[in-house]
Amino acid sequence: MRGSAAPQSPMASSQNNAERRNVLVVTDTPEDLEVLQGQLGEAGFELSQAWEPEDALRKVEENAPALVLLDIKMSEADGVEFCKRLHSRSETEAVPVIVIADQGDGQQERVLDIGADGVICRPFEAAELLTRVRTLVRMKALHDRVAEQNRQLLDVNARLDAVNQELTARNRELEQGIAMARRLQEALLPQQYPAIQNISFAHTYTSAQAVGGDFFQIEGLEDGRAAIFIADVSGHGVRAAIVASIVKTVIDYIDLNDKTPSQALQDFNSRFRSVLGPMTPQIYATAVLMMLDGESRSLSLACAGHPSPLHVRKREGSAEALVSVDVCGPAVGFTADPDYPTIERQLQVGDIVLGFTDGIYEVLNEEGEMYGLGRLQELVAAHTRLIPRDLIQRMISDTEEYMGTARHRDDICIVAVEVH
Repeated sequence: MRGSAAPQSPMASSQNNAERRNVLVVTDTPEDLEVLQGQLGEAGFELSQAWEPEDALRKVEENAPALVLLDIKMSEADGVEFCKRLHSRSETEAVPVIVIADQGDGQQERVLDIGADGVICRPFEAAELLTRVRTLVRMKALHDRVAEQNRQLLDVNARLDAVNQELTARNRELEQGIAMARRLQEALLPQQYPAIQNISFAHTYTSAQAVGGDFFQIEGLEDGRAAIFIADVSGHGVRAAIVASIVKTVIDYIDLNDKTPSQALQDFNSRFRSVLGPMTPQIYATAVLMMLDGESRSLSLACAGHPSPLHVRKREGSAEALVSVDVCGPAVGFTADPDYPTIERQLQVGDIVLGFTDGIYEVLNEEGEMYGLGRLQELVAAHTRLIPRDLIQRMISDTEEYMGTARHRDDICIVAVEVH
């Protein structure tokens, strides 16, 4: 039946209500508007009218419709200009346009040239009209949803970009801060060795991260002896490096000239606990303090939970631990009144005292097996003829070869003292 729509079921009516859209009809023919109002209004569309294209553009700017029905009979030139201006604005570029034409006037072939999306001819066929309108309105709704999702994605991307820029700036500041911390930490380490009779020194220091928690100091005492202090702070990275700087400050406050290694470590423990106080997790440090008299070639040392230095004897081709477990006191920071016994040893010409942190031997190979202190001691015993610098390098290269493609997890500090 022409000019009217077939009765619809309640379900169809409900669907149409859900599809309700605003349709702008651009025509100066009241009869066309009346027919369209009847056919589309019954299907759930709301129609508004503009008498000519210029009026239609004003209404579009006020409230963009879901679809425009454009009577091209008024003026084809105005219709072309209308479509051009309608689709030039980002807000209305996707609004579909259906041209209203007379049957057989040839407009069907010129629809695309005009810039429209389709054509319907008088007299209007209700089924065809509804099919075209619903199809284009749904396409417009889909376009709007996609456009809104794209807008939201662009908004999210913009926020993410801003966050990334902020994170990049903060990371740059952090990297600069860490680089400065590394330079400061390097400045805390000995820049040159003291001149001590019959004694020479060598060392290596490597952080597993940009900064580390290992620390050592070599100091010349007033009576001509050398004091060698090695410490390993719990943890890694920046936190450990900060505590290592505290270790440096604390040990500098202690006058080692009139103290035995035992007394010096007890004083160090007391000051360390006073500065840091109770913290969670608990912060502690292992340490060893050695005092070496080059003239008499005698050594005294005390240990606070630290790996024992090795006494390397070139003549015997041996490497023995200087401190046994039963005479090594607890790590610094654990208890208020620890006992750090002082151990005395007599050295010979050519002997090397090798102090180190556990990072040199607590390395894992690709199978997760640890290198171990025993293997390190055997390596040193097999290379007692090397000078201190080369012995240190041999220790490094052997552990790296053992690790394979694995990486160091801990800082490494090795100090070698040779007696002449």
